[in-house]
Amino acid sequence: MSNLCDNRRREFLLNAAASLGAVLSAGALASLLASCESDTTKPSTTGQTVQFDVSTEPALANVGGIIKRTFGNNNGGMPVFIIRTAQASFLVLSSRCTHQGCEVGLPQQAGGRLVCPCHLSEYDPQTGAQTKPPSGSGPTGPLQRFSATFDPQTNILTITF
Repeated sequence: MSNLCDNRRREFLLNAAASLGAVLSAGALASLLASCESDTTKPSTTGQTVQFDVSTEPALANVGGIIKRTFGNNNGGMPVFIIRTAQASFLVLSSRCTHQGCEVGLPQQAGGRLVCPCHLSEYDPQTGAQTKPPSGSGPTGPLQRFSATFDPQTNILTITF
């Protein structure tokens, strides 16, 4: 009788351990799968505004001029592109690639594309639209655009993050 009880106890403990392992593994597996569903990044917005004197940057003197500038912890501490799109208007885009968050570089030549060095995604510097998806992946979307207003009297660009 004792042998029968020992076998039942052993079988019960093995089943209980297997069930517990399955429950714990399922949670970890679900987390892992959820993290792989999308490898796109989405910078957060804070509503904070900063003022920038565009006259301090010679590259922004002409339409088509573009610079990269960091404003504290805004844009996750990564730089933004400031692009002069017309005499009195500017476009401000995140430099954070929408694929995996790498820092997108300035164009190699005037009018060139913004290129991410990690997977070679390309973005249009006039709109932020993705013109070439990352290698081995589908489109991940445009660069994040930040609201910007320009006062031509003071040369101050106000950016809202």
